[in-house]
Amino acid sequence: MKLQAVILSVALALPGIAGAANRHDAELAMTAAQSALEAAERAGAAQYAMEDLTNARSGMAHAQGLASDRDWTESMLASEKTSADANLAEARSRQARAEATTEEVEAAVRTLRAELGRAGG
Repeated sequence: MKLQAVILSVALALPGIAGAANRHDAELAMTAAQSALEAAERAGAAQYAMEDLTNARSGMAHAQGLASDRDWTESMLASEKTSADANLAEARSRQARAEATTEEVEAAVRTLRAELGRAGG
């Protein structure tokens, strides 16, 4: 559900971004993208969502290149896409970790039930 909210918020933000951007706007977007990328890395995206993390890293490099060329609008758009890719990587990573934890708990419950069944019977 969180993933859908992130995608929706990015989709709603894009029409407002489509206008001409200045250097300050592009730098703010790149800073936000870098923060999202770092959050994805802290969440373990390198292990659980490598493809999405790679897309985000490539997008960040692309946004920085556009900024170097002083193409502020395109840099800002690339940064917004990078943020979305990084948020997706973070969400998928958190989901994978939650599923792994759930499986561990379910396995422990199965083991306990089996032991209780042997003790009672």
